[in-house]
Amino acid sequence: MVYKKYQKFIEERLRIIDKTGLEVPYVLNKAQKLFVEQATGRDIILKARQMGFSSLIGGIFMADFLLKDNSYSVVLADNSDNAIGLLDRVKYYLKSYESITGMKIPLKYNSKYEIANEVIGSRYQIGTAENTEFGRSKTISNLHMSEAAFYKSLRLLLASALQAVQPEGRVAIETTANGFNEFKEFWDESVRGETGFNPLFFPPNLMYEQAFLEQKKKELGRLYPQEYPSSPEEAFLTSGESYFNTESLKVYMEQAKEPIANYV
Repeated sequence: MVYKKYQKFIEERLRIIDKTGLEVPYVLNKAQKLFVEQATGRDIILKARQMGFSSLIGGIFMADFLLKDNSYSVVLADNSDNAIGLLDRVKYYLKSYESITGMKIPLKYNSKYEIANEVIGSRYQIGTAENTEFGRSKTISNLHMSEAAFYKSLRLLLASALQAVQPEGRVAIETTANGFNEFKEFWDESVRGETGFNPLFFPPNLMYEQAFLEQKKKELGRLYPQEYPSSPEEAFLTSGESYFNTESLKVYMEQAKEPIANYV
């Protein structure tokens, strides 16, 4: 439970804007609490849409920014707009922390790409997957790779960014699925225990009531399992672009059997 101690800090010291646009205390939802319980510090998260993992990871990294000397937290997003949005969210956390505690945090830098804590030397920086060399020559404490299935060159980014993470640093790779691509390969390797990452799938019923999901089924039709998959297999089969009919592939995969022996 590497993140358990952060839950109390987040819920007592941060506020968030809820789905109705109101500022509310940040209370972890069921899916977020489950992640806190199961995370190892090197985690790969496959999920339904809008379950709040980017918000949670941002809150965890913000705690280090406020309390841990010389911590360096980095967030990579699939594009610059999303990256800036993630940094704006943690700037809101900072503002709420100052309001709740009555403490003003002096910033050495405060740009659209980075903030730096002048007192303890901590930094929080964003980047995009467009820069495949991001991370080289850096020493990273915390790394968040957001919507990683949509990176054009995930393997190159893993090679550069992961090597910059300190041995005791934490990495969270989170995304919705995007078909059969490099992320799918990395997920499968993680499931087989080949990457050192802890694969975690979070279905939509952890976050949403059944009535909500039934309504989404009516609205989305055949696109529903792409947005709200019930299993990793469904997530990959129903997302992205496929040459083959995805419904037929699903049937064949359900009928497939493990080979009785390896080929020689």
